[in-house]
Amino acid sequence: QTAWLDVDGHLSLIAAFASSKALCNPGIKLPNHRIDTGAIGGMILGMMAVLRRDAIALFPTSGAIPEELQIGREAAIGDITTAAEGGSTLIFAEDRRLGKSSMLLAMTDRVLRDGRDRMALSVDLRDGIADSDVLAATLLTQAGKQGAGTKVKAMTARGKLKRLAPGAATGVRAAGVLLGEQDDAAALGKLVESLAPTDASLRRALLALDAHGRAAGERTVIVLDEAQDLVRWTDSAAVQQEIANTIKRSGSTVNFVFSGSEKSTLLALYEDPKAPLHGLGRRFPLPEIRPDDWYSGLRERFERCGIAIDRNQLQQIVFYSEGHPLRTMLICAHTLDWLFEDSVTVDTADRAIKDAERHPSWSLP
Repeated sequence: QTAWLDVDGHLSLIAAFASSKALCNPGIKLPNHRIDTGAIGGMILGMMAVLRRDAIALFPTSGAIPEELQIGREAAIGDITTAAEGGSTLIFAEDRRLGKSSMLLAMTDRVLRDGRDRMALSVDLRDGIADSDVLAATLLTQAGKQGAGTKVKAMTARGKLKRLAPGAATGVRAAGVLLGEQDDAAALGKLVESLAPTDASLRRALLALDAHGRAAGERTVIVLDEAQDLVRWTDSAAVQQEIANTIKRSGSTVNFVFSGSEKSTLLALYEDPKAPLHGLGRRFPLPEIRPDDWYSGLRERFERCGIAIDRNQLQQIVFYSEGHPLRTMLICAHTLDWLFEDSVTVDTADRAIKDAERHPSWSLP
């Protein structure tokens, strides 16, 4: 018989024969593995090792995951990135655990990778963002790490301000108008001060980011995840108004991507005619992952582990998960607990499905 066992952190294909008192009982438990198929011999003829942590990492079941580990999302990631880079304000309202955060992670990575004339700032409002002042400081801190202010400071060095190209000079003057400064040097000095996260208000932060974009020729995309939480802040109306002012400002270099798992609450920010954000931005739908994309993507993952899986078992997994990303990954991760050969069998998939259905995350909305 053969069995996949966890040996010092490895998934190992064991070819065994003969008898062993230590491994003769059905249901024996080894570290991180369960065996219930009967006697397994004790003499190991061979071992094909795959790091278990590496195999598990191919089927992630928590947190935002990078683009290279996402299946069937490439086109959608491209579409949302193009829209964000083009200055559109987007509303990304979907149910929980469908891959929104992973999509946003991939989008921000692409925005930053595509060129030096953009910043991508991403804030989860449930990650310690208690009010608008914390949001402002977080945005400016991220902007500083991405080089905000560096170009501005360079413009003031050694008389460079007088030798700016026409386009750059126009940008500096536009920044000055926004900040209430007519003198170019004073405008740049005020901009550097405004980009400091200390004691920042949201109004100051958004003005600074817009002024920086005009002066440096950079667009800033701000991602606000769990944006529906804005309605719970004591200064909610003022915050929404400042964001709306930024979006509507002529020539604004700042646009937003709003995402949230409380779909009705998030959409109410834009659908209520009395809301400051009403009519601003467009809904970006999250398309379902096509079954064929699941089949090809999952097959590639298993093959990277040295595990064969045929189309029937792939269909079995996707059928029971209903194509839901988290449920699909849960089933696949549990198949690693029930491998007795170097392939996923009907029995392996059945057991993995039953384990996945018992997972607390399976039934979460």
